[in-house]
Amino acid sequence: MNSKVKEKWISALRSGKYKQGIRHLRNEDKYCCLGVLCDLYSQEHNIEWDFDDFISKWSFYGSCDFLPYSVQNWSGLNTSNPMVKVSVDDENKYFHHEPLSDLNDTGFTFEQISNIIERQL
Repeated sequence: MNSKVKEKWISALRSGKYKQGIRHLRNEDKYCCLGVLCDLYSQEHNIEWDFDDFISKWSFYGSCDFLPYSVQNWSGLNTSNPMVKVSVDDENKYFHHEPLSDLNDTGFTFEQISNIIERQL
């Protein structure tokens, strides 16, 4: 991952500026962790989010749920939903892989997600 974009993403997740939402990149004024990255791209490239009245969802470059290619390319990520290792026991001996969107949607806070991004991406 591009180190400058990574630092911006981690800072944004920790800033308190973004309210955390689930299931979509953006839902009104709430964002998932991937939506925060899209919003950083939108600010840097002066690109607006689109609201699709037909499906009542916000989208970015046509994507409602995962990173569009333009954001992947800019950030240096090779997937629309990066996989990370998550401990499944208290002693951190056993791990499984989870996509970031699943962590976001199952109760991991932006702070916890930013720590994972910092260590693994």
